[in-house]
Amino acid sequence: MHKILTYSIIVQALIFNGLYAQDYTIRDIMVNTNGESHKDINIIQVDHEGFLWYSTYNGIVKDFETHSVLSTFVDEDGGNPPKIGFTIFIDNQHRIWVSTQTGIFVSNESLDDNFNRIKFKPFLRGENLSGNSYIEDCDGNIWIVGADNIILKVDSTFEVEKYQIEALKPTYALSDYYKREFLFFEKIIDCDKILCRQGRKLFILEKGEVRLIADYTSTKNYEMMGYFHPEWTFNGGDGILITPNGELLPKSKEIRYTYEGNVFESHFIEDLDIQVTNLPFQEMIPITENGNPILKDYADLIGIDGLGKNVSLFKLIETNGNFQLKKTYEIPFPFWVEDLVIDKNDVIHVSNYDRISKIKFSKNNFDRILYGNGKRVISTRGLLELPNKEILAATYSGVFKITHSENDFIQSPYITENVFPQLSYLRSFVKASDSTAWCLGENRMIAEINFLSEEINGQYYFKKDWELGQLRYYDILKSSDSTLFLASNFGLQEFNLKQKKFRELNIPPVENARELFIRDLHRTGDKLYIGTDANGLFIQDLDSNTFLSLANDSINKGLTLPTNKVYTVLTDQEENLWLGTDKGAVYIDKDLKTTTVLDGADGLTNLNVVGILEDADENIWFSTYDGLYRYQKDLKKVTAFYVEDGLSFNDFNQNAYYKTSNNALFFGGVRGLVAFDHIDNPVQSQDLRIFPTKFEYYDRDEKKDVEVDVLNKGNYSFSLPYSKNSFSVTYSINDCYNTENNKYAYSLEGVTNDWVDLGSQTTLKLLSIPPGDYVLRIKGLNPAGVESANVLNYDIHVAQVFYRRPWVQAITVLFLLGLVGLILYNHSKRERKKHELRLTLVELERKTLRAQMNPHFIFNALNGIRKTVKEGKLSKLDDYITNFSSLMRLTLDLTRNENILLSKEIRYIENYVALTNTKSEHKIDLVVQCGPDIDVEDIFIPSMVLQPIVENSIVHGFTEDQSEKSITIKIERSKRTGRLILTIQDNGIGISGAKNKEHTDNGHQSYATQILHERLTLLNQIRKKGHGYEIEIKDITDEKRTGAVVTIKIPFQI
Repeated sequence: MHKILTYSIIVQALIFNGLYAQDYTIRDIMVNTNGESHKDINIIQVDHEGFLWYSTYNGIVKDFETHSVLSTFVDEDGGNPPKIGFTIFIDNQHRIWVSTQTGIFVSNESLDDNFNRIKFKPFLRGENLSGNSYIEDCDGNIWIVGADNIILKVDSTFEVEKYQIEALKPTYALSDYYKREFLFFEKIIDCDKILCRQGRKLFILEKGEVRLIADYTSTKNYEMMGYFHPEWTFNGGDGILITPNGELLPKSKEIRYTYEGNVFESHFIEDLDIQVTNLPFQEMIPITENGNPILKDYADLIGIDGLGKNVSLFKLIETNGNFQLKKTYEIPFPFWVEDLVIDKNDVIHVSNYDRISKIKFSKNNFDRILYGNGKRVISTRGLLELPNKEILAATYSGVFKITHSENDFIQSPYITENVFPQLSYLRSFVKASDSTAWCLGENRMIAEINFLSEEINGQYYFKKDWELGQLRYYDILKSSDSTLFLASNFGLQEFNLKQKKFRELNIPPVENARELFIRDLHRTGDKLYIGTDANGLFIQDLDSNTFLSLANDSINKGLTLPTNKVYTVLTDQEENLWLGTDKGAVYIDKDLKTTTVLDGADGLTNLNVVGILEDADENIWFSTYDGLYRYQKDLKKVTAFYVEDGLSFNDFNQNAYYKTSNNALFFGGVRGLVAFDHIDNPVQSQDLRIFPTKFEYYDRDEKKDVEVDVLNKGNYSFSLPYSKNSFSVTYSINDCYNTENNKYAYSLEGVTNDWVDLGSQTTLKLLSIPPGDYVLRIKGLNPAGVESANVLNYDIHVAQVFYRRPWVQAITVLFLLGLVGLILYNHSKRERKKHELRLTLVELERKTLRAQMNPHFIFNALNGIRKTVKEGKLSKLDDYITNFSSLMRLTLDLTRNENILLSKEIRYIENYVALTNTKSEHKIDLVVQCGPDIDVEDIFIPSMVLQPIVENSIVHGFTEDQSEKSITIKIERSKRTGRLILTIQDNGIGISGAKNKEHTDNGHQSYATQILHERLTLLNQIRKKGHGYEIEIKDITDEKRTGAVVTIKIPFQI
């Protein structure tokens, strides 16, 4: 009796599932007809990477979901017309074989080696080969059944062996099932034998010979339903199914089962270890646990019925040793189903006239509650756990009580009942006692309910409601034993449970508390967290009644939020703070020192986080307006879940999340609730890989913009001119079902330092790339957060603009340097000429001044003669004239040369003083002192430098009655500057006395010193480098003596 009850429950659950629950989703792909109208069937196949291929009227298409690439059968010479394909086979070398009505075509390379299209070549051109069936043996040989049951064996080098099976030659008679006469391969047995089927007859092909092993023609028991294209290359047809022993039926058993009152038998062939099952339909595909574990939960067999327009799923159910086949799902299509393939991701591909549909059943990880309750849509909000572990759910259709069921055979372990249908549009609960609770919502009131008696104890309205207009309540929280906190769109309120009165509460950071729209309240100990719609988060210390404000437009404690909208607040088991906002989830450490934002770059495809819970494994769950997300804190990884993963909806509601005492998590949305306590990581049935599908760039060889379709993931290089420096690439990962939730990222070496999030964008356009060399990298992630095992790598070179190319710049630099050099040379040349002219002028001036000294000297000498004659001292006149004559000859010699030896200058001074002494009673004592490093015969000085100074001392420095006259010339060399230092010192009346003497000496003035100054200045202009000429004249200030000191500094010359 128990087993019969079990069977009844299962059947009811499955029928309810098929009628009401949407456990699957469907996506349509429009067929790429290459500009042609849809003319014939589309045969489909899935390759080793998980991509779909289908035939069209004039070629075969690889579909990436985001882009499709067509390869035509037309030869390069255009000699072959388009062909209609009816069989697609992909061998282990990833070569693709296509049977058409005019022959067989095969790719000349592996699919992995083709760039932008498959290059087909005719196989055995000229022979009538239809290619009804293909199979590959253990040695990599391809076996093909051709027309008239000719069997071909093709090795890896395309060498062919032919076998003609005469006994199986078809008659082409129009029987009930005309394809019954064709031969089809079923499986390889022991690597050297092939199991074949012809209609309902089974044969073994071995060494080119066939032998009959079974004939089930007489057991045909399916109904003809006008299905015109029944042959599926997956498993044959004609109402029988061949499966490995134990894969579908009890192992090594022959059973009977019923379907809609008809009895069907199975057979066990021990030698081949197979089971043969009669079917109620022409074609049925078995579903295995190893091949399609998710789909196995829903079906054991998939068939086509309803005149070929329905894809139906069936479960084989055993009850008391009896087997019954029950239809669990029926998926209708508008046209005949032309072909059907199931891939290893549990996706069913269905070809249906002008489109291919993808059907995916979800892995039932989530318990779905209040979903599919007739056709009524129930939008859920707040929840509350009762003392008996039942759950109250606030919905827009009333308050439902949710009870856990111990029955493991129904789809959902929860039973629901609407216990308060009159309380609609509620948002939140708080338990008051073991029998009562308070609730509130959008109907502007707070209500007390008795959940045991299912009665409403009272409803209370805010008295000043008329002042606040559209007052709505969003959350309720216990403040004390006698008061409740109420969150509203007009601020924070308090409700007194005893007095049944409302009180508006102030929040000091805001002047007018009614301006606050409060969405969520959360309390931990003495802290109250207030999430607002436009003012960020307030944290109230309930003991000190102080507030801390965290917002987007202010910094408090060094913290700032990405937005001011806070939907929800949670403190996790480590006392860290989590906020749900419209800019993603925000993590704040328990010490309120750091914030971290989880957003699109981390895997959240929707940033409106309206619910946050933590499960028993310390994972954080986020509900959003589009999907549910799990964040694994230890891995810092986000995994997304959608309807395709078992959710009953993707759009979740605010205030609709709850964690029970036994760690079950509930999230509510627009179509009921989902509940779970633990979700396993999705199992990846194949490596996730990313592929390019199209390039757009300027081709320098073809000199035009090109769009190139791509079939494989090879690494390519691109060279772009400066004026056409944009590049676009379209890409896709081989998780081709829920493509809008796949995510991508790229990096451009030399431009980006890290990965740049692209979201779900499947085309990357790089515009105006600067000149240089770059490496573009692109990776993909599926909704589960699994990264692609590979990364696309492309070298991109952008040429420099003509005038920025290195060789052009080098020539330009050389030209500019030459031009600058020429300008500088001409300028230098002009300056040199000016300088030479200036030097010539200076030299002339210098010679002029030097020449001026000769008349000056002669003038002084003649004055001496005149004075001697006048005084009547004629006896001395002869000596004076003789000395004067000798001195004049020496003067002529000195004035001819620019520089003279120091010895000659000293000798000249000595002769000059001797001449002076001949006419004076008081002789002048001349002393010349030379330093130890002075060689007067080896040192040159400008001519007549000392004479003017000595002459001045004699003429202007001494008085006539001065008896003791001395002139001391001291010659030494400066160790610091290396200059020659000439010091001329006399004991005369000094500089000031000499000036007075000039005024009384009949207006006679001395020009010798001035001429010497000007001469030395001109010499400095010529020299310009190093230490120059200097002259310094000063009085002796000693009280005991008088006189003058003249110091001349001359650059040392040897």
